[in-house]
Amino acid sequence: MINLVLQFYLKGLLVSFLVVGVLSLLYGFIYWARNRHRPSNVWRNRLFDIILIDILTIPILSF
Repeated sequence: MINLVLQFYLKGLLVSFLVVGVLSLLYGFIYWARNRHRPSNVWRNRLFDIILIDILTIPILSF
């Protein structure tokens, strides 16, 4: 029984990782394409924000 629950959780974790990763890459690329003239530290800060949001949302979406 516990193996089945763990298996479902790991599958959900993988699916949420892929979905959030693709959406984050898409958002990051669109942001970068529209704001290329901004300094690199602004882009770096936005990238760190994206990574932190991913870390927080992936476990929540896995359920």
